[in-house]
Amino acid sequence: AETKKEETTGEDAKKEEVTSAETKKEEEKAETKEKEESSTTVEEEPKKEDSSKETSGEAKVEEKKTETKKADSDDVEEIEEKETPTPSSKNRSVPSVEVPLCAIKLRIEFEPSTKDLKDALYDKLNEASKKKALAINRLRQSAASVSRITQSKPSPASSAPDKAAVQSGFLNKKSDTKKKEPSFLVRWYNKTIGPTSLVRTVGPIFKNYIIFFSAVIYMHYRGYDLALPPPV
Repeated sequence: AETKKEETTGEDAKKEEVTSAETKKEEEKAETKEKEESSTTVEEEPKKEDSSKETSGEAKVEEKKTETKKADSDDVEEIEEKETPTPSSKNRSVPSVEVPLCAIKLRIEFEPSTKDLKDALYDKLNEASKKKALAINRLRQSAASVSRITQSKPSPASSAPDKAAVQSGFLNKKSDTKKKEPSFLVRWYNKTIGPTSLVRTVGPIFKNYIIFFSAVIYMHYRGYDLALPPPV
């Protein structure tokens, strides 16, 4: 019985191999036919693709338009929802009354700098000089008018020559006092010992040189005075 079973299994395996070989041949034939058919359809596909591209392009444009319309409608709805205040937001937006805890008083003081003070003084000086110039011009005009009147109507009783009411150069004051020359002792003091004398100006410079050279001479001739005693 066991031998019979082994023979049947061997026959079954052979049959299966034969059937598998036949199926492989049939599949190869089918593949060759499909390749031939595909080569014939390749030539027809470009034409179909062109027409399909045109239709697909129009469809894409329409889809984009519909998408933009939907997006615009969604944005409008979101804006309307944001603009419509809810009762809770109304209650929150009401400001509450705040009571101050304390009151602080501040006092600010300004101290002008020296530059600001100088500028203010210069401004006042300019104003004063302008007023002075105007007063001088008025005085000159009045003096000229008075001199014209006196020249047009001379007095017969006056024997002396006519003089102007205002003499020329009355504003330019001249100092009549002459400077006194200093005495001989004062001049001698200024030349020899005074602060502007030659000794006072040159003495501090030569003092350092004198100290240096005197120390060098002393160390040269009397340097052994500073030597330490020999050790015991």
